[in-house]
Amino acid sequence: MKLLEFLEKKGSEYAPFDPMRVKRIFELFKIDFLQDFKPKVLHIVGTNGKGSTGRMIARGLKKNYLHFTSPHLFCFNERFYRNGSYVAMEELELFHQKMIEKPYMQELSYFEYATFLALFLAKNLDFLILEAGLGGEYDSTNVIKDKISIFTQIGFDHMEILGESLQEIATTKLNSMGEVAFVGIQPYQEVIKIAKQIAKNKGSQLFIINQPIKENLPLFLQENLALASCVLEFLKIPFSPKEIAQIDLIGRMQKYKANIYLDVGHNVECAKALARELGDQKVHLIFNAYKQKDVSQILEILRKNIKIIEIIDVLNERIMSKDKLEKMIEELKIPYQDFKEIYQTNTYLVFGSFSVVGEFLKRSQK
Repeated sequence: MKLLEFLEKKGSEYAPFDPMRVKRIFELFKIDFLQDFKPKVLHIVGTNGKGSTGRMIARGLKKNYLHFTSPHLFCFNERFYRNGSYVAMEELELFHQKMIEKPYMQELSYFEYATFLALFLAKNLDFLILEAGLGGEYDSTNVIKDKISIFTQIGFDHMEILGESLQEIATTKLNSMGEVAFVGIQPYQEVIKIAKQIAKNKGSQLFIINQPIKENLPLFLQENLALASCVLEFLKIPFSPKEIAQIDLIGRMQKYKANIYLDVGHNVECAKALARELGDQKVHLIFNAYKQKDVSQILEILRKNIKIIEIIDVLNERIMSKDKLEKMIEELKIPYQDFKEIYQTNTYLVFGSFSVVGEFLKRSQK
């Protein structure tokens, strides 16, 4: 079975969830595929900022690395970034055909399978930047124990899986801590306290980043730049902050056109960051959201910046029903309409998820 067909049959990316399955299968996978696994693993965990932090580190490493990130916008191979470019689908297909020969590989979920594919691809490289999915302690990326842990901003998201309180969410993420760990600038100081306690319990060497690096970037990217820079300094990799700040990831408060901003964020902390960057600027918000998101709070945070919401239809089983979204917007008394086209006289922010930005870009490319 071809790779994409195989993954499609897996269904939802993070389901079904079984923390013991991936550990059991990894022991078999190591014997069959990773007996000579050599890369230093940089494990990135957090709520927001994982992709940009990982890509900044990748730019600093320059060669002999693989950056595994998720999700993708258009094509599955966007998750595998090696030495400055995406791994070709043809190469992924070759590795997949070797892996699928083992019956136990059929048991893995979509994201678990993608993780194991990254481990196989990177086994002869010097570095593997391994970005967790939505978890930490029980994430499939946490099967590697010999690693450097990198924690980006931790906040409220995926509470239906990770827990309702910040303490629960932060603890499950920070429990993935390795012998060396870096904690980036945090919106909640409770995260730092939990990190220090876990580091003490595990005997981990802990570095805490306090100041952003001033570059011509949104503040949240300056904070991620500071985290990436500290990791590269620890690795004794020569780099220029200005150079690694020029990331090629789509949708991180990206100025796509003179009057269009793209952001793949999808939670309350992302909305706060965007509101801070927009200041007093008013925008047409091209928007949609997943069912489990706190849409009312997200829109309340952005209210002062919203001239009108333009709802973009997205075909995704996780997207909130249009009736429910419209009802929430009406309760907030924010004007709205269906998204149809772009006018040069307006300023737009496309925001709400990878799916929203992906749908907008598909339409604009047509």
